[in-house]
This record gives sequence, C-alpha cells and structure tokens, in this order.
Amino acid sequence: MIEALYCHIPFCETICPFCAFAVHGNRPGLHAPFLAALRAEAALVARRHGSALAPLRALYIGGGTPSTLALAELNVLLAALREGFPLAADCEVAFELNPEHASEAYLAGLVERGITRASLGLQSLDGATLRALGRNHSAAQGRAALAALQRAGPPNWNVDLMFAAPGRPAAAFLADVRALVALRPPHLSLYGLDIEPGTRFARSAEVCEWAAAHRDEQAESYVEAARLLGAAGYRHYEVSNFCLPGREGRQNELVWDGAAYLGLGPGAHSFADGRRWHNERHLRAYLRRVTAGEAPIAFSETLTRAQQANEALMLDLRRDTGLDVQAWSARFGFPWDAPREALAARLVAAGHADRRGGRLVLRPTGLLLADEITAALAVA
Repeated sequence: MIEALYCHIPFCETICPFCAFAVHGNRPGLHAPFLAALRAEAALVARRHGSALAPLRALYIGGGTPSTLALAELNVLLAALREGFPLAADCEVAFELNPEHASEAYLAGLVERGITRASLGLQSLDGATLRALGRNHSAAQGRAALAALQRAGPPNWNVDLMFAAPGRPAAAFLADVRALVALRPPHLSLYGLDIEPGTRFARSAEVCEWAAAHRDEQAESYVEAARLLGAAGYRHYEVSNFCLPGREGRQNELVWDGAAYLGLGPGAHSFADGRRWHNERHLRAYLRRVTAGEAPIAFSETLTRAQQANEALMLDLRRDTGLDVQAWSARFGFPWDAPREALAARLVAAGHADRRGGRLVLRPTGLLLADEITAALAVA
C-alpha cells in the first residue's frame, strides 16, 4: 500500500549556486497555473493508483521553496492534495520554508492548516558562510526564524545546516552546530556541499579546486559534529540526520524502509510495485503535459532484482540500524560471500564500522564512505 506522498513546489527567490533540484525563479503570476496543474496531476495520480492508496502517514511539501506560496495559496494546494489522498489521523504533514519567510504569523498559519513538521533551510548562522553559499537571507533573519519556530512553529521542526562551504573554515560550521545544540531544535540535518554537474559551482574552477583541497578537513568537521550532537542527546539515525528522541522524520523513514511513495510536481520521483519514475523537471514542460491531460512522466524503469538489492544496501548502510546481512541475502537471493565478509572485517578493523549481532553498522567515518562501501558490496 502507498502511504507517503511528496509534493514539489519549484519556485525560489534566488537559485543557489549549488542547487541541482528542479527549481524555477519565483514569479507569482505562475503560482495559479502551477497550482491548477498540480491539482490536475493529483487527481490523475489518485485515479491511477486508487486501489493501492492507504490513508497517508506522511505528506511532504518540499522544493524549491514552498514558503514562496502565500497562505491563501497553501489553502488551494492542501485542498487539492486532500481531495485525492486521504490523510491518516496521525499523518505527518511536513513543509519546507526559508528563514526570510518564517515569521510568527506565517508559522501560525502553517499550524492552523495542519502542518505538523517544518523544515528550515537555514544552512548557517554565519554571514560569511551564507554569502559563500549564495543564500538569500542574512544571519539575523536566520536567528529570527529560529526564535519564531520556537514560539509559533509546529510540534516538530528541522534545521538544515551545510558544511564545506567554499572558502569557509570548518570552525565556522562547528560554531553553527554548537549554537544549534544550545537551542535544541527537535531535528537537525547536516549536508556536505556536493559539487553537482550543471550548477554554477560546478562551472567555477576556484570552487572545485577549493573543495578538492579541503575534503579531509571538512570530513573531520562532520565527524566532530556527529560527536557533539551525540553528546547532546541527538540520535544519529541516518547519515545526514540527527534528532531528539521520537522526533525522526517520518517521510524519510518510510522511503529508507523501501516503502512505496508517490511524487507530484516538476522533477518529483515516485516508487511503487518495483517501478521507479520521475516527472518532467522543467516547469513549462510539466505544465504543458498536465494541461494536455497527460501524466508528466519523463523517465520510468522497472528495477531488476540486482537493482533492488543494491538499493537496499545503500539505504540500510546509511542508517544507524545498519545492514542485516543474512536478511538481505535471504530477501534478494544473493550470497553474503567471502569478499563481502572480508570488506566488512576491514571496515571494522579500521574503525569505520561495528558488527552488532548480524548487522554491519557504519560509524561516522564509515558514513562518509557510504557510497564507496555500497559500490564495493553491490551486486554486479
């Protein structure tokens, strides 16, 4: 059954130089046609998957910048989603917003409309770091947003922090972590800067050279941040995610568990019945196809057993519960053979992983190598 839905709002006041998501400059005149198209797509998807739909346990509104929508526009969006997708009584309804939009009045409006979890794109409390990342808000706006969340936000909320900003020392990131620990948000997400193809940073030789030269220093800052958060009582439950007890993000947990989910909006991804697909990334193409009554799907594939096995490896190794090697082998029919066991032993000996019963659990230094480890363990 399908219990999770993602809705992508592509509009951004400015396009960050590191962003590779499906985004579009914010033009309020596009909001109404976009919301109309989203409503049409929601109805189409709900009809197509109706027999497999269960009341949603998680609804995630991300972007882009969903908070570019006025509260009246959010009414339209939520009505469109609820028409096609019933929500369970305890559904987690999550909403991303930027600091420049996070006033107490806006946050109170989110709560009134049933938002139960907010995610703040803070990235840093350091002005120089924000400028290096091309962010649209100031450090003062970030602090004001945090205060507003504490006073008027929904019961659960997350703060995004980014490390490895070009030209910025690791100490600046660790100062952000310490400042957030003192405020004790329910949830923190730490993201290292990835130089994604096609972004402005990828076209900057200076940024690429700096990132390569400071990779080790920035990795050490992540490990230290994980230590600080663990000492403060945060559970490091996924490579990038830390929470106080019981404050995990449900949408992510469902996806990491391999549950089916649907995506609406430009570039949104879906997974159900062993098939994965994603929508047109460009807003105009998305609008054109939905307006014509078509599903705006740009890519679709049915996963082979090997792909499913490798995806399960990747998802399990990113989490603090780790990989149950025998359960993985029995589920997919691939042996946990001598080369895989030898690699696991080397990881443990190097201090990158632990063996807990039959599970291989990566430590923070191993989580930094999770992609390489997954590739080494993967089924050919």
